[in-house]
Amino acid sequence: MQVTITARHLEVTPHLRTYIEKKISKIARYDHQVLEGEIILFRDRAFEIAEGKFHSSHFIVTAKGQGKDLYEAVNDLTDKLTVQLERHLEKIRTRRRRAGRAKTGG
Repeated sequence: MQVTITARHLEVTPHLRTYIEKKISKIARYDHQVLEGEIILFRDRAFEIAEGKFHSSHFIVTAKGQGKDLYEAVNDLTDKLTVQLERHLEKIRTRRRRAGRAKTGG
């Protein structure tokens, strides 16, 4: 998975970059079809904000996390992304179950 990390009016330290890559690698475990991702870091008055957009073969997941520092914003972002991925994968599983029952039912 290819991840692009950009910052608006901020500098991304090497420690922050490795932290983000470690957190994002957990997202790739949920769906092996996640092809590329983009993370944008910026400051908005009182909060640090991390926006993420991940492209899969069939859908796009976007989320926005905020916190007092960038690490907290990245944690919030990854939590929101994993919830969306889990919800999407559960929809796929239930569709497959219903389709399997319809074929064997008659």
